[in-house]
Amino acid sequence: MPYLPYEEPGITTILSLTSFLLLLNGVRYILDRLLYCGIIGEILIGVIWGLPVGGTAWLTKGMQETIQALGYLGLIGLVFEGGLTTNLALLRKTAYMSISVATIGLLMPIALSFILLVLPFSSSSGAAYPSPLAGFSAGASLCSTSLGTTFAILSSAGMQQTRVGVVLVGAAMMDDVVGLVMVNIVTTLGEGGTGGWSIARPIVASFGLLLVTLALAPFVLSPVWRWTTAHVRSTRDPNAEETTGPLQQTVKRLTSRIPHLNFILATAVLIIFVTIAAFIDASVLFAAFIAGGVVSFLWGRNQDQDEIVQRDSPSVMYEQYFKSVMDCILVPFFFASIGFSIPITDMFQGSIVWKGIVYSILMTIAKGLVSLAIYYEYFSKWLRTKKKPIIARITRHIPLRPISRPHPDTSRVEAETEQITSSPPHTIALLVGFAMIARGEIGFLIASLSQSSGTLTLKKMDGPDTQGSGEEIFLVIVWAVVICTIVGPVGVGIIVRRLRQRDPAAYRGWL
Repeated sequence: MPYLPYEEPGITTILSLTSFLLLLNGVRYILDRLLYCGIIGEILIGVIWGLPVGGTAWLTKGMQETIQALGYLGLIGLVFEGGLTTNLALLRKTAYMSISVATIGLLMPIALSFILLVLPFSSSSGAAYPSPLAGFSAGASLCSTSLGTTFAILSSAGMQQTRVGVVLVGAAMMDDVVGLVMVNIVTTLGEGGTGGWSIARPIVASFGLLLVTLALAPFVLSPVWRWTTAHVRSTRDPNAEETTGPLQQTVKRLTSRIPHLNFILATAVLIIFVTIAAFIDASVLFAAFIAGGVVSFLWGRNQDQDEIVQRDSPSVMYEQYFKSVMDCILVPFFFASIGFSIPITDMFQGSIVWKGIVYSILMTIAKGLVSLAIYYEYFSKWLRTKKKPIIARITRHIPLRPISRPHPDTSRVEAETEQITSSPPHTIALLVGFAMIARGEIGFLIASLSQSSGTLTLKKMDGPDTQGSGEEIFLVIVWAVVICTIVGPVGVGIIVRRLRQRDPAAYRGWL
């Protein structure tokens, strides 16, 4: 019968893991205090301690694979926290803005990636150029924003509940779903297929899960949750009314014997949604966000109950059970595992470096253009106000006799005018642009799949036949992913420090 014999780890293993954990947390703490970009330090530690530089001297390959798996668990928990803390009502109101930001951020990298077609790459038969399929694959690798990086940035800056934070969350979630579609597109094209359903299935499954949840949450999940928490309250509150009936008595006895029931129920919701998403080929991270939103919604249905239920809010539950292990172990493991994926020793070849830097600049500009959505909203409101002068709109409703109640249209116009009279939101636009620049895990995933599936191909300028390997194109894509993943958090950190030093009233409506 197979089994794993227990062996005491050597002192080298103990010291390697200890130093790895201490460095991850120490470097993150320092960089978070300086620029709110501690995740950059964790990625660099992953590069040094992992296969790219350290090989297996400090961490064996098995350890690194385990850290990678635990890190993805941390990513799921990070997204779940985002669902718990995101203002769902504000997310619904800003959906149009999130869609605009996500659309620009998806289309522009793919469009600008076709500039790669004019850059020469070396091949066995001389200079060759990327094929249009390779240009599309490169754009697909750079079109999605790192969901984990976005949530980590917002968490370190304390901006989860702000309007700009909710806009970024919505846009990043859409990017994640489209990223799964891009994975299927690249894989299908690499295999020479053109199946439509295999490409569309992730987005259909993801939004189908969302629609089913929206239909079931108010009518099925909410009554069950409310009934369960009512019995939990009766077991905790000695002044609660005595339950009657055999079923109620049985549930009361069971719940009284189960400690930490709210945590168990919330975790069960997360596990159920993630499992369903995996089986139907939906986005696991999107499902984790939905699970967090469902738990937050169900908890909110109990706001009219007594203080016993009020104390067990989703944020309190997360702080008590999740936060310590997430902040100190699982999330650092996730960003370190990104460092494991960076082939740093192969990237510094003369012909690769300058192409990688040029492509990185293009991809930074491509994602930075999402700030145009912020300017569009500002100037559209400004134009609407200019077309209908405020005095005319207010005097149009002057009554024949004085009344104490102001006209609702007047107050709305005055509030809108107060926002328009301020200068354009340059800082907010830069914040949104830099926050969307970071690529991270999804970029490495699509780039690796593009290389393994054979879509990063080269061809002669006028030759019809595709030839050569895409190793150099892959390294150029990795350059762009790495630089964007570094530039985004650093830029956000600088802007957040500037925001903290200025009057918050200057950014009314966004922060």
